[in-house]
Amino acid sequence: MKTYLAFDIGGTKLKYALINDQGQLLKTYSENTIKTSQAEFLKRFNEIIQKFQSQISGIGISVPGKVNVTDQSISFGGSLPFLDGVSFSKSLDTKLSIFVENDAKAATLAEIWQGSLKEVKNGVMLVLGTAIGSGIVLNHQLVYGSHQQAGEVSFMSCGKFDMDDLMGGRSSAVGLIQDIASHYELEDINDGPKVFELIKSNDTYAKERFQKFCRNVALLIHNMQTVLDVDQYVIGGGISHQAIVAEGINKAFDELRAENKFVNNTLTKPQIVSSKLYNAANLYGSISRFEMVTEGTNELKSVGNM
Repeated sequence: MKTYLAFDIGGTKLKYALINDQGQLLKTYSENTIKTSQAEFLKRFNEIIQKFQSQISGIGISVPGKVNVTDQSISFGGSLPFLDGVSFSKSLDTKLSIFVENDAKAATLAEIWQGSLKEVKNGVMLVLGTAIGSGIVLNHQLVYGSHQQAGEVSFMSCGKFDMDDLMGGRSSAVGLIQDIASHYELEDINDGPKVFELIKSNDTYAKERFQKFCRNVALLIHNMQTVLDVDQYVIGGGISHQAIVAEGINKAFDELRAENKFVNNTLTKPQIVSSKLYNAANLYGSISRFEMVTEGTNELKSVGNM
């Protein structure tokens, strides 16, 4: 049995885990992401790898930003701009195989391997966080696009072109939590559990703000569906732990379609479901290319560029 070291690089936390080839999460770790410099960040990365070197068969890394095909180097880096230009295969002190993947696409690969997209031929993963990450699956394959940027739905316009009016701003799960927390002057502006207590209690402001959020996500799904015609949308990100999120988006989607009978009667409604892997999806996805096997065979499932 093989074991892999999986990394999920976030703007706040660096998470890593040992996962075996059967998809079992053996041990998880979390620490603050080093932001002082690229050198310090890579030094810590190498320290972690050396700790597990003798136990593992490969390393998977989920990163913010675009991953270039030729050398797996990172462009942009999201909230960690010092990652721009980094190639882990050249920067890490190991001879083990390394697989690097964009965070939203890693989450999608995880759901294909071990989650809600496992039996789905055509589907979409929507990761609700600071903005919206997305992965598009057609004919069982993750679509990358010509520039490795297929599924960047946060940049879709809602009519205006400033950041707050792009889809990533209007459908920000972090924005939802912080807005409600600020309205009620909660001590912790990121207190998701408390915010969802307010939403579930049907408090007027929290409920209306949540309904607006769900409608924005439902509108995104509608627009994507007119182009993609897939079977299922999977709602991911930390917020997806709350069953009310997928339920609320489904309700908003039905209400949206009910406003136009022609649309409702013409377009087949896709399923909208919760992720099965939640916050662990990026970890699973980072190592999935090593062990993504077609069910019932030993054939490696292709998830390459289309």
